[in-house]
Amino acid sequence: MAWARARAQDLPEQFEDSIAEWMGQFHLLLSYENAGVTAAAAAKDADTEGPLDAVKAAVCENINLYIEKFEEEFEPYLKTFVTVVWSLLMSMGQGTNTDHLAASAIRFLTTVAKSVHHKLFKENEGTLKSIVECVVIPNLQIREEDEELFDMNHVEYIRRDIEGSDNDTRRRMACELVKALTDKYPEEITNAVSTHVASLLAQYAANPAGAWKAKDCAIYLVVALTVRGATSAKGATSVNTLVNIGDFFASHIAPELAAAPAAGSPFLKADALKFVTTFRSQIPKVRVRVSHPQSPSTMRFT
Repeated sequence: MAWARARAQDLPEQFEDSIAEWMGQFHLLLSYENAGVTAAAAAKDADTEGPLDAVKAAVCENINLYIEKFEEEFEPYLKTFVTVVWSLLMSMGQGTNTDHLAASAIRFLTTVAKSVHHKLFKENEGTLKSIVECVVIPNLQIREEDEELFDMNHVEYIRRDIEGSDNDTRRRMACELVKALTDKYPEEITNAVSTHVASLLAQYAANPAGAWKAKDCAIYLVVALTVRGATSAKGATSVNTLVNIGDFFASHIAPELAAAPAAGSPFLKADALKFVTTFRSQIPKVRVRVSHPQSPSTMRFT
């Protein structure tokens, strides 16, 4: 049975013999644009995935399978597809109609980043910074549908976030891309992400009521950058030592936990609870005590 399962995963001979033709067509589909088809799909339902985006998402899923399962056969075409998928993400809007395509495209880049071919992201100076700025940050921003889900069922929103069951979303895939690149290039990615975190926190500090989404994004960035290994029982078990978790907690997380229940953004309170839960093994217990503003008692998170 083991032999049968192994053979079932082999690339069929017909596919291997004609792989150049397949890859040529995949590349054509990823590059193809048709304004008429796009306009017709948008006119029918602007929030629903159009046929071109659905095909491109399917192609991204296919080439992701190739790099995972048939790396040797796919290697000659890898650089070409990294380039075209990167260009696709650069030109993509933030509408819900492209969510499936965006998640599939980022997943492909993440798979490449985890592989022995991760050096493709270092061939040109500034590529890693561009990935953080042009791919990670835009796709990590909280979306209108996230706010709607939180308003309708905040428990479900928090559960999906903590458990990671939102694995097909732009936000989750952006986090996974940060993790993959940090594993290969810890100093470069830490420096690039830290710059954006500082900028986002400055935006929030200047306008806490109106720029809470900036801090939400910053917290997600820090978590993605810092966690190297985790379990449901212990939270983070291995961390990026270039990030000072204790200082970030004291400066930006503890104030959210200490604030009155009705003060501030409920999203940020949820983010703060997730942060403490994730790093419960790294943050000293004495620093995780926050005084409740309406009670002399002390809340403890262990």
